[in-house]
Amino acid sequence: MKERVKDVLALAASVCGREDLARYLCSGKGEDAAALEAEADLLLRCYNMTEYELANDYLPLLRRERFCSEGKIAYSAFSREPAEIVCVRGEGGQRLRFAAEEDGIRVRAGEVTVEYACRPCVKRAEDAPESAAGGARLLALGTACEFALMNGRLEAASLLDKRYRAAIAAACRTKGGRLRMRRWI
Repeated sequence: MKERVKDVLALAASVCGREDLARYLCSGKGEDAAALEAEADLLLRCYNMTEYELANDYLPLLRRERFCSEGKIAYSAFSREPAEIVCVRGEGGQRLRFAAEEDGIRVRAGEVTVEYACRPCVKRAEDAPESAAGGARLLALGTACEFALMNGRLEAASLLDKRYRAAIAAACRTKGGRLRMRRWI
């Protein structure tokens, strides 16, 4: 069975020490179902923020699409909205020069393959995660960190943030992500 966002949310709730919320996410039952549902919604928002951060800053969601170009490819022609054009390749796999413009990319005429990064879609609990590069553990740590922070548990959030940043660094090393060095001003 394919992993769902709900599974990551349950793992994040467990990491936060909220076994009642984890059980609710798995079974849909609990002592105060209305309060647990509100917390589950908050946890889902935290998940979406985490997935967006990972895809935007560390482990980009890469897509490849083929186009028959007449000199310009409109962004609306892509199946997902590009956040960044990584490279354009010709029929033989050679890299081609391109220019990103306001409404599309300018590239030579002919058949081309465009590799680009895109942002993740907003998820519901039953959806599948898009940020597979980091895995469920990485997503759960980031979600748990955000959840603890939003609930005012600053000490727990600080500890979870250290684990989350270490997991990001490990994922970037193994999956080829972008790890930005911290800068102190």
